[in-house]
Amino acid sequence: MLIYPYYTVNHQQTLVSVINATEHGKALKIRFREAYDGRDVANFNVYLGPFDSWVGAVYDTSSDGTGAAAIATNDNSCTVPAFPLTPVPGTLHALTFSNANYSQGNFGTPTGTDHGPTNLARTREGFFEIIEMGEVVDQASASPKTLEAIKPVNGVPPGCAQVRDAWAAGGYWVTNASTDLLPPAGGLYGAAGIVDVSMGTLYAFDATGIDGFSDVVQNSAPGDPKPNLSTAITDSAHDLATAYVPIGNTMVKADYPASTRGVDAVSAVLTADTFYNEFDVEPGVGAATDWVVTFPTKQFYVDTALVEALPPFEERFDETSCHSIGLATYDREGTQPLGIPCNECPINTNNYLCYESAILTFNTLPAEEGPSKALGSKVFPRSVPDAVEFLRVYELPPAGNLGLSFPDAAEQLRPSVDGVVFYGMPGLGFAATNYINANVTPGVLSNYSAAYPHRSHANCTVPTPQSACQ
Repeated sequence: MLIYPYYTVNHQQTLVSVINATEHGKALKIRFREAYDGRDVANFNVYLGPFDSWVGAVYDTSSDGTGAAAIATNDNSCTVPAFPLTPVPGTLHALTFSNANYSQGNFGTPTGTDHGPTNLARTREGFFEIIEMGEVVDQASASPKTLEAIKPVNGVPPGCAQVRDAWAAGGYWVTNASTDLLPPAGGLYGAAGIVDVSMGTLYAFDATGIDGFSDVVQNSAPGDPKPNLSTAITDSAHDLATAYVPIGNTMVKADYPASTRGVDAVSAVLTADTFYNEFDVEPGVGAATDWVVTFPTKQFYVDTALVEALPPFEERFDETSCHSIGLATYDREGTQPLGIPCNECPINTNNYLCYESAILTFNTLPAEEGPSKALGSKVFPRSVPDAVEFLRVYELPPAGNLGLSFPDAAEQLRPSVDGVVFYGMPGLGFAATNYINANVTPGVLSNYSAAYPHRSHANCTVPTPQSACQ
């Protein structure tokens, strides 16, 4: 399965791709989640033939920047449901994102309010996941020939209507969702790019892949909440989800009960006690930097419709769900800003990240100054109010590197069945930096942009005897 840490349509579009690098067909669940609480805002299936790919573009449906996001495609690969044809003449088909999963019902119910925004504008930023539900084959006995239906012929799959009908009333996947499917076998990769046509910028980044997610078919209808990041199961015979985490020169193995804690296996692979990356806000080159920090499994630990707050997160989502961070900033010579004599400053509970996808901006400070400068995010002012204040008070150098840590002792994953404990938070993301060259010929495009993935440090203990993982 693949995790894409960010999408946005705030004055930009997000380009999406997923590629099947194998000679087998693939059944995929594609799910977009909004930034606040990770609620589902779009959920559909894509069925890829051998060596096939699917691409789309997430865009703004409104003229004033307050409406829903949508995803458009002119790709011929089979989607369920079929995307309606867009009003603009041509071959584009689009699916509009929905606020149905956070605006219908009482607080604490699966589609009810979570005290966050209930409007369509909430769909405009977030992250998304693509999960392989199974490998498409044509079974020898009484097969409906699904692989033949989704495999392109002269560029067009001949049987997209067939796979859509398979999920309709009386369809063969409604009767048996494993028809013509074997368990997932991997071989997917993908990427995304946040593009601003008017500014001439593109922040391109790879999806993060996790292999061995499931040893059983998890094919489900579009809109179904499963499979998701909590349905990991690597050994169905023993109800285990196993994480293999590289630490130092050792691969640490941790088992979790799949039926109740499959999400912990995914979190273990992603957990880090510190993220590292660069920033640049030098005014002479018009530099701007935003960090994306996404916690893709957070919903399963904090959403009131699912659970009370569970470790490593500290509080349930009730408009926000905040946890403490430490910030260690250095200039390019390794010097910390004046007035910061310690290694992790400040280590206390005055600095927070509060959303599932958070933006830490290095340029814009008060909320009233508008969106973050690089990515145009509108959720950042409430995500890191005190961290932003920290950057102002301690005279952030114009360029350097930052270590973002999780110093609270409570920020640790629940022990595995064999007692392994991982410290920190399950996250990923990247730094987006843009430069504007004002010294070129007037009228010549002079924006330069790049995305740099976060580096991370993992830390854990094993129980026999109690010692650090090595």
